[in-house]
Amino acid sequence: MPNAYSINFATSENLRRDIPVGNTVLANIAEIQQAGMTSITLMNGFWYEYSLIAGPATFGFDLDNRIITFYDDGKKAINTSTWVQCGRAVASLLSLRVLPEDEDDKSTTISEFHNSTLFISSFKITQREMFDSVKRVTGTTDDDWRIYFEPTKARYKAGMEDMERGKPEGFYRSMYARVFFPSGDADFESDGDRLGLPAEDLDESTRYALSLRSSSYGSLQTDNNSQKH
Repeated sequence: MPNAYSINFATSENLRRDIPVGNTVLANIAEIQQAGMTSITLMNGFWYEYSLIAGPATFGFDLDNRIITFYDDGKKAINTSTWVQCGRAVASLLSLRVLPEDEDDKSTTISEFHNSTLFISSFKITQREMFDSVKRVTGTTDDDWRIYFEPTKARYKAGMEDMERGKPEGFYRSMYARVFFPSGDADFESDGDRLGLPAEDLDESTRYALSLRSSSYGSLQTDNNSQKH
């Protein structure tokens, strides 16, 4: 299982074009197969916990200062997964039979994912839904936050320019903005039902993510120079 725990680089050529690291991910997968080995790639969208608390460059939250920057109108739903669901997915996959018992066996097997991609998604949600969850968990309201809006294309362009200037946060800023493009070409359907993965509670996942803020988990910072609504 190669290190490709990421957004949908597998089927979206446009995403690979606009986020060049996607081609590196696919090249690493191809190298495994060229060596005569079998790979199964797990793609899970953005990690929910990390993306919620890492800073404005990811899901747009500056939690310390209670600022949220919405991509466009904040209503574009994207795929995102919790760490625990990623772990469940791998455990469930490895619990399957490698091959069907016979031609009448229609159950899911590991071989169905050989040299292919296993897609999972804890939630397909919008920034506004994330924001609502954060407010419920923290007991805050809109009045407690400063709310900004920034066009995804402008944010993507600014992130790419930051990378050219050697600013590492530009990578995150451009990648996250690109996934929130209204075109939806980063979206995918989850294989979670085939693995018997449970539905998750958004507020519980948010509560856990916020509990990690006191740990050594790094923070990315961007300027909130978009227009307040």
